[in-house]
Amino acid sequence: MSFFSKLDDFFALDESNTMKNKDLVPMPLFRRKWGMMAYIWYWGISAMCAVTWSGGSSLLSLGLNGNHAMGIVVVANVFISIAAILNGYYGAKYHIGFSVFQRVIFGIRGSAFGVLIRSILSVVWFASESWLGGLCVNVVLSSWSRSYLNWENTFPDSVPMTNQQLCGFVVYLAITVPFLAVRPEYLDYLLAAATFAIFFMGIGITSWAVHVNGGKYGSLMNSPIDLSSSEMAWAWIYGLSSWYSSLTAGIANQADFSRFNKSPKGSSWGIFLGTNLTGFIVPLFGIISASALYEKYGVYYWMPNDICIKWLQDSYDAKSRAAAFFCGLSLVISQLGINCVGNCISGAMDISSLCPRYINIRRGSILVLLLSWPTQPWLFYNSDSIFLTVLSSFSVFVTPLIAIYVCDFYVIRRCQLKLSDCFLDSTDSIYWFDGGFNWRSFVSFLVGVAPGLPGLINAANPSITIDSGALHFFQGSFIFQFLITFAIHLILNLIFKVNVGQGDEIDIYDTFKPNECARYNISPYRRNEGADVSDFGREKDSTNPEKLVVVSSETE
Repeated sequence: MSFFSKLDDFFALDESNTMKNKDLVPMPLFRRKWGMMAYIWYWGISAMCAVTWSGGSSLLSLGLNGNHAMGIVVVANVFISIAAILNGYYGAKYHIGFSVFQRVIFGIRGSAFGVLIRSILSVVWFASESWLGGLCVNVVLSSWSRSYLNWENTFPDSVPMTNQQLCGFVVYLAITVPFLAVRPEYLDYLLAAATFAIFFMGIGITSWAVHVNGGKYGSLMNSPIDLSSSEMAWAWIYGLSSWYSSLTAGIANQADFSRFNKSPKGSSWGIFLGTNLTGFIVPLFGIISASALYEKYGVYYWMPNDICIKWLQDSYDAKSRAAAFFCGLSLVISQLGINCVGNCISGAMDISSLCPRYINIRRGSILVLLLSWPTQPWLFYNSDSIFLTVLSSFSVFVTPLIAIYVCDFYVIRRCQLKLSDCFLDSTDSIYWFDGGFNWRSFVSFLVGVAPGLPGLINAANPSITIDSGALHFFQGSFIFQFLITFAIHLILNLIFKVNVGQGDEIDIYDTFKPNECARYNISPYRRNEGADVSDFGREKDSTNPEKLVVVSSETE
């Protein structure tokens, strides 16, 4: 295949319209390539990256010690895995992504609301993780050149970054571009490489930290706690909420990747094992290494890239350079894994649904990457910006969404969807509701979000005081908001019933295996070779080219 043919394939949007393109329709069988191990790698790298390495510091800041912090991580990961499985099952069963499911929840026209919330979150997190990725790139480049390590900053004090940081950021984005051209179903290999890389890097750094401290782990794990039983309980609840909040984006859009599964059971087991078997490892590495190095040097090193830079600054010999290079390379690979898949690809899927005629996953990915510049992630880390605090509290908006999804899919619809109606922009769709909007979901969302806003405002500006009740609600928002939103949505739908409808009688999009067709009581997909059949498994009516008719499974 020539270069121009490949380029044409990159930008191709055949058979697209205002409601669908090849990346939005239910995944056909040939694109369902993820087995259980792929989901272990996906959630493994979500919990094993530079951000989670430093996650223990936020838990220790609540007045807890390392043992309690790790207890919170283990318990929170159980909640996270269950929430991800529940929220990803519609994708695992029907092979549609987060953005298409918004049409079921908010209506054909109202779906843009949920999509925009998730798109904004994807862009901001991608920019933030890219900046960290640039810092990791600097570790590698510094191991190659002492001049680069000691690069003098020529930017004025008004610019909240250095020449070196800007260079690393640009290089990281350039490295990212080739991975965005890879179809998502093949990125499990990158996730596997990233998980192994960060795991062995963590073992190396933690072993070194304990070794230089004379074989001692330091005092953070067992330091005394000066909290009352009530304060301890709320510290645990807030810690659980904080850890959960760091992964709400992945929970919300789990269906974007569950839809690539070879079997629903495989994805569920992969999510559970990936979250709970690997989720505690990197935070534990971070706490132990920080504890040992503080006892040795009197300084807390909470970021692994800072530890690598310290090696080079203390001794720029071959051993230090080699160690920094391989650890830096592992960090870069891990950042590529979590950022390309968890943020960029997810954001691209969302953006694609807003304008499917012109934007597919690849185009959307490039757009997310370009938007990382106006997001200005350097302000998150190199200034007094409170944006990261607010971003980590964004679960105030995401948790009510998750509650609506779970209630609507499992209780209201009893796991029943009509896929063909998800792509009809007309009153013929059962997901049209009232003028294209499902007002029940909007009301449920607003009622669920409102009680958490005072706490969010206080987090953004601590000078604004709130009463203890509002503060405690915010600290346990991942529980309280979920229950309130779930109850409100259920009540509204019991009073103002929606048309749940029946599922499709035929596998229109060549999505299901024969045993799945039998289980879901639908007829298998068949292509009528003598007719003009689109790539979406539908036959065009010769008398009306605009009308699409389902290809009958009886046709030979």
